[in-house]
Amino acid sequence: MILKSLKYCRNKGDKNEWRIEGSPAYGESELTLNQINLVVGRNASGKTRTLDIIHQIADLLAGEVKPSDLIYGTSAYELLLENDSDEINYLVDFKNGKVIQEILRINATEKLNRAKGTLFYEEIGGNLSFKTDDDSLALSRRDSKQQPFFESLYVWGKNLTHYHFGGQLGQNIFLRDMNKVEKETLADLKKEDRVNEVFIKGIHQFGDDFKNAVINDMKEIDYPTYRINVESAKYLPIGFGLNIQEADLDDVTDQREMSQGMFRALSLLIQLNYSLLADIASCILIDDIGEGLDYERSKGLIDLIIGKVKDSPVQVIMASNDQFVMDKIPLEYWSVIQRIRNRSVFYNYTNAKQTFDDFLFTGLNNFDFFATEFFAHGFEDYVK
Repeated sequence: MILKSLKYCRNKGDKNEWRIEGSPAYGESELTLNQINLVVGRNASGKTRTLDIIHQIADLLAGEVKPSDLIYGTSAYELLLENDSDEINYLVDFKNGKVIQEILRINATEKLNRAKGTLFYEEIGGNLSFKTDDDSLALSRRDSKQQPFFESLYVWGKNLTHYHFGGQLGQNIFLRDMNKVEKETLADLKKEDRVNEVFIKGIHQFGDDFKNAVINDMKEIDYPTYRINVESAKYLPIGFGLNIQEADLDDVTDQREMSQGMFRALSLLIQLNYSLLADIASCILIDDIGEGLDYERSKGLIDLIIGKVKDSPVQVIMASNDQFVMDKIPLEYWSVIQRIRNRSVFYNYTNAKQTFDDFLFTGLNNFDFFATEFFAHGFEDYVK
């Protein structure tokens, strides 16, 4: 399932109001998204905040947080998702941590309207009245017989993963007991620091296909590796962790000995390959992609992710403001943020196609598309 668009408003009408919007030049009121997305923008433009908002609504749909748990309890979300041939519109509105409206439409047919108190029941083929607590989503009812249409939203929320590439990604986490890992159950990819568990599950569930995919991907980004395993930590008896055998070293490299960049890339590739082999239809958010890697490896990692995700059930939304990375990633994947007062406005190939196409005639580098704000003004300012 693919998230096609997002509307978000926090504290509507208040001095702290903040919105996510599409390109005003094309009359877009929502952020449009594709299967592969690279979000770029200046510092404090809203890159991380936007990924956090998507993560937040996913946690709500998965039942992992309640509206009253939200930092900003007065917010409105509107999602458009595509699930095979189905188009799913979902809107939820909170005020002071309480749900005041929730609407679900499948292919334009209304299945839920909280303000009206109506919910569709498959058994009778029509709506019945309902009421639920104002600190929970109606979606949380999840009766797979009567409301099977809730299930796809729950699964999307449950399988969304958010990697903070500038963080540890589990480098300081070791397993106390490998035997306690439930090897046959699917890995919980929402816990980005449990990479050791994901690796063990991947080996048991997919064998050499999984291990070789990770090894080959590491080689692809110039980390020549021919063995990866989870073994007892070197030097100190602190548990079991990842180690790799690098091609030009005699001894294995423990996860504590790896550079931050190497471990971040390894952790991400382990979890991405697991998701692909498990055929989990998921959305992957990667903040600060390439942080801690040199230019060639950053670009190589992004190229690798794009190649692996194409024609898969996985959607990826990456964020970066690295000039060298931006210069080499095709504009077709870009969503550029411009901060305009209390709004984060997005421009991409879907909602500003003419501007993106026009830029090809300038002969400039991709980074100049961002640095000159051509994405917002096109030839109007460029020719001055």
